[in-house]
Amino acid sequence: MFGTLLFPLVLVLVAFALFRLLARSNIGMASKTIDARLKRIQIASLWVQLLMGFSFILWVYFNLAFALGWPFFSQSPARMVVTPGHIYTALADMPGNVLAWVGVKTGLAFAAGGVLFALFGLYRRGILFSARNVLYIRFFGYYLILNAVVDYQIQAALRDVNWSTTPIFVGFLIIFIAWIMDEGRKIQEEQALTV
Repeated sequence: MFGTLLFPLVLVLVAFALFRLLARSNIGMASKTIDARLKRIQIASLWVQLLMGFSFILWVYFNLAFALGWPFFSQSPARMVVTPGHIYTALADMPGNVLAWVGVKTGLAFAAGGVLFALFGLYRRGILFSARNVLYIRFFGYYLILNAVVDYQIQAALRDVNWSTTPIFVGFLIIFIAWIMDEGRKIQEEQALTV
């Protein structure tokens, strides 16, 4: 019994040690300059933007497939799960008030995707701490709160309320972190001006 519990722990420790060793060797090869770190951030941001672009194309195709009755990979026709237990295969099957709230939710998701793409665009250009970064991060806090409210409205329209306050809490937490980032940015700008 003790050996079976010890093996995963040893495996995790060995993996952690290998990860640290590889990370240190990569840092040594890439030099410890600020430019090398910024370059890594820019490359990672470019990859995130590329993945987001591919996901956006799939998301648009899924919505078109659902609206027009096309197949979506192995699903024929495409199905949309609005809440657990409420699966729709066509727009005509969806009640009008639920369809309106799903449209609002889709619009919010589209805006959030655009803001996230723009945030990583700033990171790709090397802009890490600016007022615009804070604005984009703050938007995500508001997005989580609004999305939770829309989810509640959809569930209320379907008379299937199973609401969680976790997204609202996380949204307020993100807004608070964005405020701290903004204050830190202002302090850094003031110190740069006084020196």
